[in-house]
Amino acid sequence: MSNIVIDAESRVRSSTSAVRRMRREGLVPGIVYGGEDENVNIKMDHNKILHSLEEEAFHSTILELKVDGKSEKVILRDYDVHPASDVKIMHVDFQRVSRKDKLSMTIPLHFTGEEECQGISIDGGIASHIMNDLDIVCLPADLPEYIAVDISALRLGDSISLGEIVLPEGVESQILNADGDASQLVVHIAAPQVEVEPEDEEEGVEGEEGAEEGAEDATSEEDSDGEEE
Repeated sequence: MSNIVIDAESRVRSSTSAVRRMRREGLVPGIVYGGEDENVNIKMDHNKILHSLEEEAFHSTILELKVDGKSEKVILRDYDVHPASDVKIMHVDFQRVSRKDKLSMTIPLHFTGEEECQGISIDGGIASHIMNDLDIVCLPADLPEYIAVDISALRLGDSISLGEIVLPEGVESQILNADGDASQLVVHIAAPQVEVEPEDEEEGVEGEEGAEEGAEDATSEEDSDGEEE
């Protein structure tokens, strides 16, 4: 389990203009909620949060949030991104974690064994990833950073379905818990697509025109010979 620490300071809930000024100063507003404690408004360094959000583990592991030096366990629940502004991250939401309460999380799938996969190395296929993450339910202590999907034994045309994924102990699939389709494909070894070059239609047209022109010339010669006679 990754030990990712976020440093933050508490703040009072402020006006829109004050939040804009905060962002201009390189800070990101946020909130911590959940559990038995009250919601706390916070502010964090923008560049540090931006860098953290680029890490896969930041989205799928339990984080250590330090607010005014006091630590608590949280998960990232949501964040807002501005598509055009220099200030990329507009707001971040964290949810407190309780050891006794199950979490609903989206966990990335890591596909392993591609180098040993006969469907790729021998048959010349490609791995088509239909799913790249999975919604799970588990206690915080059982939360995995990712779920490994081994494709080393697959041949061309083989696949792995949702019901065939081996989940870590204590981890359940939200889709299967809701009686979802266990046969839903997760990864498939497909034949490579072969690009077929289109036929040159212009050559055919030119050929036809050339044949027509040849026929016209031959007819003209016959007509000329007839006139001479």
